[in-house]
Amino acid sequence: MQTEFIDIYQQALISHGYQHDPAQLRLVEALNPVYTSLISGRHRAGDSAGIYIWGPVGRGKTFLMDLMFAHLPDKICLRLHFHRFMAQTHQQLTVLQGKPDPLELIAQKLARQYQLICFDEFFLNDIADAMILGKLFRSLLKRGVRLITTSNRPPEKLCKDPLFEDRVRPIIAMINQQMRVFNLAGETDHRLRSLTPSPCIFHSNDTDAERQLTKLYTSISSNLPRADEVIVMQRPIPAKAVSPECVWFDFEHICMGARSQMDYIELANRFSHIFVSQVPLLGSRSTEQIKARGTEDGSEAVKAGERQVLLGSMDDPARRFISLVDELYDRGVNLFLSVEVPLEKLYMEGSLVFEFARTYSRLTEMQSWEYQQRQPNDR
Repeated sequence: MQTEFIDIYQQALISHGYQHDPAQLRLVEALNPVYTSLISGRHRAGDSAGIYIWGPVGRGKTFLMDLMFAHLPDKICLRLHFHRFMAQTHQQLTVLQGKPDPLELIAQKLARQYQLICFDEFFLNDIADAMILGKLFRSLLKRGVRLITTSNRPPEKLCKDPLFEDRVRPIIAMINQQMRVFNLAGETDHRLRSLTPSPCIFHSNDTDAERQLTKLYTSISSNLPRADEVIVMQRPIPAKAVSPECVWFDFEHICMGARSQMDYIELANRFSHIFVSQVPLLGSRSTEQIKARGTEDGSEAVKAGERQVLLGSMDDPARRFISLVDELYDRGVNLFLSVEVPLEKLYMEGSLVFEFARTYSRLTEMQSWEYQQRQPNDR
């Protein structure tokens, strides 16, 4: 096993044919002490409790975190998409319901198993999650577990909702005080590097896009598509077709209804190829209204002076679509789409423009041979 992460990075550049990136190298140098201390088993005095990596899409945040994770022993480290980690935490809280201080019990179990936990795409858009994480992070750091997180936002902007700022300040302060904050802001979007095109997203005003999806589905599954349904989280979802490795939905059935991240996690666990038809224009202008909290998942409002700005009419489905793409990308699942507008125009206006930039970047990479040859990631 190599003792220097810098050497691992340099070899990865050569083997993948990636270009040298000075910004990435600076992050590698920051990660190197974490790697060497985990390999040697010696935690030096003064070492930070981890690294919070943030910056624009495509700069290599996830690539570098995963590269280090891949070269560490499985038994000492855990790597999960943030959505998946929170889903597992909520499941454990349900199991531990009625026990005193269940978050302490969860932290104890994690600390017994792992020395390092890696979170990809860390963000806060739920006050309950923020409160859970604040206590869980404190307990993990107290027990010597190191954390590495990636995010598109600096710690101060983890939560977009000003109404919740006072609730998230403690976890932001903890990140700034106990973790090293690193802004990976190189000039190159590496997801737009020279990739081998392998079309999987089709835009058409007629039936051509559906014909393309039918052809691909038939080729991959060795079956003609036939209407069926899939039981996900103990609920039936209508499907255009189902096979052991493939499932095909209309957008309205997978993103327009009351779907959650848990649905997408289960689908990514079960299928290596997912087809979605008739993805509509998702961006829309926000309207100024007041709407009660506690309603369905994407309908929270954000404060704007004395007003509240309701998310656009398609922002609930857009948020679910973002979550679907995040989960499938993280797991290496292939996604095939027919879209009603060109991909670059799918979301151009609304409250989720920042979030959708990541989705667009990921969908661009998913249309490549290099992505489609990845093995689904169960680790």
